[in-house]
Amino acid sequence: MSLLKKTKTSAFFTTMVYILLSCEVYAQGFNNQALEETARSYISSLTITKPDSNLQIYAIPLDSRLATRQCKTPLDVSTNATPPFNRQVTVQLKCDDLSGWTQYVHIRIEELFPVIVSKEMISKGELLTEQHLKLEYRPKHFVRSSYIEDFNLLIGSRSKRTLREGMPIGMNQICMVCKGDIVNIYAKTPTLTIKTSGVALQDGNLGEQIRVKNQKSGKIVSGRVKDVDSVEVNI
Repeated sequence: MSLLKKTKTSAFFTTMVYILLSCEVYAQGFNNQALEETARSYISSLTITKPDSNLQIYAIPLDSRLATRQCKTPLDVSTNATPPFNRQVTVQLKCDDLSGWTQYVHIRIEELFPVIVSKEMISKGELLTEQHLKLEYRPKHFVRSSYIEDFNLLIGSRSKRTLREGMPIGMNQICMVCKGDIVNIYAKTPTLTIKTSGVALQDGNLGEQIRVKNQKSGKIVSGRVKDVDSVEVNI
């Protein structure tokens, strides 16, 4: 065999060994956990979290009978869905080496929003304090617009019914001003604010209009609830 042929044969053999070794070095095993995490991370990277919410992104478990599979090329990860995603997204994981396999993983997305819930059982008519309350994140489809996320609106108000532990608190369950409460009445003019006291004749929450009886004059006036135990009237 000539020197040239030997050189070409040697170069070809070296190249093939390099290719085979490179493939073996890159080859990676993918069990269910690895496939699920790859799909979850992919969707996480494409999802934008709103400032007032949290996201829980997790994979629906694959069939436990699936065997670990090898892939000698980087996985091709894709989805037909486009952000913002719905609550469930399907991700395609594809191996393009000679074995050529494809796996689909379903990803669940839960958008969580803050809501104040009771730490313990709260009795009807009980005055709410900071010790009664805590902030939790709940799925968007369970959070009603009437639920409260501002502690300042609740502390000092009273419960209108018995509240169970862990129960989200809404405006219809409390009164910032309750019937029979002694309240501050603020009468405002363009240049002057007058303060007096009165008795609430109705339950009311922030911005609601209720009737109040002036303790000094006995006159009944209508005013809007300003905050806990305060009503504002215009004169």
